[in-house]
Amino acid sequence: MIAQWLGVPADWLRFGGAEQAASSDAAGGARFESADVKLIADLQRLDEHHRQLAREFIRMLVRMNHQKAEVK
Repeated sequence: MIAQWLGVPADWLRFGGAEQAASSDAAGGARFESADVKLIADLQRLDEHHRQLAREFIRMLVRMNHQKAEVK
């Protein structure tokens, strides 16, 4: 179940809302913003080819951001 994997309530995943994403503090789980959860759901709707393109694009942005931070 995606909600369990993301550490959020299923209702929150379906409908959104103002409540904070619930995760297990003992497990050190990450907390996701609503926009992050929606982005992950959108990514899962893509076919494998477009998922791979999205992953490569995100990795490229992360590398560029990291390099930019090193220059400062």
